[in-house]
Amino acid sequence: FAASGGTVMPSNLSNNGYDWSYGIGGSVGLQWSPNEKFGFAVGYTSEIMMTAFDKYKDLFAQKGGFDVPAHLDVGIAFRPTGGLTLTAGVQQIFYEGVDSVSNPIQNIFACPTAGMGGTDLESCLGGNRGAGFGWQDMTVYSVGAAWQYGEDWTFRVGASTGDQPIPGGSDPAKSQMTFNILAPGVMEEHYTVGFTRRLGSGNELNMSFMYAPKVKVSGVQNFDPTQNVTFEMDQWDLEISYAWGK
Repeated sequence: FAASGGTVMPSNLSNNGYDWSYGIGGSVGLQWSPNEKFGFAVGYTSEIMMTAFDKYKDLFAQKGGFDVPAHLDVGIAFRPTGGLTLTAGVQQIFYEGVDSVSNPIQNIFACPTAGMGGTDLESCLGGNRGAGFGWQDMTVYSVGAAWQYGEDWTFRVGASTGDQPIPGGSDPAKSQMTFNILAPGVMEEHYTVGFTRRLGSGNELNMSFMYAPKVKVSGVQNFDPTQNVTFEMDQWDLEISYAWGK
């Protein structure tokens, strides 16, 4: 579709190899422990303002802009015994604050070169209202536990859940399936286990394992409603690290 229309200057649309950008943002947080058993924390990370992907300024909205969304975190910790800590938290991710992430793909139909009778140049790929991934804000809920066994071992478990941000379904005016072939971020649940082993030398051995169960999202193809697009994914992650201390 992009090769036949939907953009004003297609020279920076595709087949330009890799590109990179850098940015700046900030975080602020507060932590409060009224006593030895309870702790509360809140933190906010601003949107990270990234430089544009110049080689793809005719693909992503705002001439190649692709900022990192802001997020807000609130958590609580409870220590029923000296060695056990239970935690719960909520995170809000503000995908809708970044145009290249949240603009719906349907915006492209207003572009004059898309062949749909549109007259708005800013709705073309790369414009301020250019088509994006259509991601919605996401709320993630998490729980966890850490158990310190003696002085040398700490064991951890955790889980999180949230609705994935990509609208699917059979309504071509709402489905965001086609553009998200580039970034099918459909995961909703994560389960983790891990441990830290402190060695006599002051060094540490860390291990963690994460499993995200399979999620399937289906919806109509935005440029041909007779076709259906399905994303399906599960994830496994194993991390091992060794830390040196004094």
